[in-house]
Amino acid sequence: MRHKLLSIIITMGAAISLAACGVNDTNNGDTSETGTNVTNNLEGTDKQPEADGGHGEHTEHTEHQIPEGLKEAENPKYPVGSTAIVNASHTDGMEGAVATIKAAYDTTVYSVSYTPTNGDPYEENHKWFVEGELDPVDEGTLDQGADVIINADHLDGMLGAQGVIDTVENTTVYVVDYTNSLGETVTDHFWFKESELTPE
Repeated sequence: MRHKLLSIIITMGAAISLAACGVNDTNNGDTSETGTNVTNNLEGTDKQPEADGGHGEHTEHTEHQIPEGLKEAENPKYPVGSTAIVNASHTDGMEGAVATIKAAYDTTVYSVSYTPTNGDPYEENHKWFVEGELDPVDEGTLDQGADVIINADHLDGMLGAQGVIDTVENTTVYVVDYTNSLGETVTDHFWFKESELTPE
């Protein structure tokens, strides 16, 4: 009887010991794996802005958007690197923002009403397009009331959309960075015309 009892105690002790080891191994494995994954994800997150948000990307984006042959302004009222106050309200929070001038061009500027290609609502009097961003329909001229195809992708659904020119004006236009009143930073905004900026 004593031998049988001793055997049962030893068996139970071994079982408890094995179970405890199994739990510890599993927990340690989970903690270690989770820790590794979190660390790797954080490292990836830290590196992502450097790779995607560097100066080079903005430059490439700007060059991609600037129509070929657009003439840089020789003596703009707001030189590159200077600041000005935005006196326009194309979008929420824009008016009153301090803008940093990235580029200036002498050109013809157009406002256009068009139907976006992505199903968004009809866009009335969109400001602004410049030379090279509009193609006339049927070889026509780019005058007020002319039908055009938009050759710019400032917004989703814009590229390839058909529209009608609302206004035409010869002026200097600017590419700018600014932070709006909603706290959002806008980089490489196309376009403000000169009359929509005032000295800071």
